[in-house]
Amino acid sequence: MNYNNFFAEAKNQGVEALELYIVKNKKFSFSLFNHDLNSYSVADSFVITARGVINGKMGYASTEKVDKDTPKFIIQKIKENAEFITSDDESIIFKGSEKYFKKNLFSKSLADTSENDKIALVKELSNELALKDNRIYNIEAEYEEETNEILLINSYGLKLSSKGNYCYIYLAGFANDEKGETKSGYDLKILTDLTSLNKEEFIEKTANKIISQLGSEPCLTGVYKAVFNPSCTANLLRFFLDNTYAQQVQKNTSLLKDKLNKQVASSKVSISENPLTRNVFFRYFDDEGVATKNKKIVDKGVLKTFIYNLSTAKKDNVETTGNGYKGNGKIHTSLVNVVLKPGKKSEKELFEKVGNGIYITSLQGLHAGMNSQSGNFSLQSQGFMIRDGKLAEPVSLITVAGNLFNLFMNIVEVGSNIELQPSSYSVPSIIVKKINVSGK
Repeated sequence: MNYNNFFAEAKNQGVEALELYIVKNKKFSFSLFNHDLNSYSVADSFVITARGVINGKMGYASTEKVDKDTPKFIIQKIKENAEFITSDDESIIFKGSEKYFKKNLFSKSLADTSENDKIALVKELSNELALKDNRIYNIEAEYEEETNEILLINSYGLKLSSKGNYCYIYLAGFANDEKGETKSGYDLKILTDLTSLNKEEFIEKTANKIISQLGSEPCLTGVYKAVFNPSCTANLLRFFLDNTYAQQVQKNTSLLKDKLNKQVASSKVSISENPLTRNVFFRYFDDEGVATKNKKIVDKGVLKTFIYNLSTAKKDNVETTGNGYKGNGKIHTSLVNVVLKPGKKSEKELFEKVGNGIYITSLQGLHAGMNSQSGNFSLQSQGFMIRDGKLAEPVSLITVAGNLFNLFMNIVEVGSNIELQPSSYSVPSIIVKKINVSGK
């Protein structure tokens, strides 16, 4: 399609500046249930999201339909939308950064692997999981692959593009304990090259997650030293970092307001955003066209920066941090490739340091059980007791409670077992000095 037609139409209708954000997406997915193919899907999509400034107001429009009338339709919708905008925020279409750090992360290996080979691989994983333990049943396996092409162009001549692909493999199953209670577990791998998958390790980890909770019951209510696994750490960190978003600070809803260059976490905690890391979440420009950069957010417990898009940066008279990303068409703030700097101790050594305590492997009900205004939380959990520095009996049907900011202040050790999570956070396990646990 000739995108120049959009800019010509915008000029004719008095739109001062226009930006087009075009996404081509191809998705291939299938699922297995007890080793048999259960679903199969191939889908393509093409979406144009546009923003335009008219009379100082930003209007928005999007469409999946592309024909000769699309430019006129998009510009008309932008004008109509702008009439309802009441915000006094300055409307900004970005002219471009001085330098961009573009990398080609498209995996030809993944694209060239046949669909039959992908199905065969997942069937093999499903079959091998069943052989791992005869108590495991109702095995579910899913494969989903996406290829995304992004093109951002605007009235100022800025033209940015990226193309990437990745897949995830999900493996899960159920098991019954002696009491007849059903337990389940799963693991998930995010890949750009199927040959990099350690199949034996993946199957072993999934099987352990399924059967390790057999025979679990609540522990005694009390205050415990705790180790949180990488998944739990990532979930807690995500809520913590929401408070670094400038729009929250400017609305006086952030508990980190007035905390810049002050201690907000334990000195063991150093957090960075590394969007230029070569993995499936790599981004060299944000959704406003700003060049991304790696940056420290918290350094040895000290808050070093708030997180900005163009609009919030303008309000504070600072430079954007390159964190403007789209949500429902409009620009919000988000973080990509967050890293909690790992320590030197393995997870096993964390258990040894705790001595006696609890290992939390699952947190549920985060959106309902986490109060974003106060940081107080109460979350249903499961995990294992730690006795004499080693994992002991499994525990479930417990609730952990505390305050998010106290928790990060009370981190006494960060492990070396860093893992990349589906949220794009790379985090290890942590030791927290104390956590309230409600059990029996």
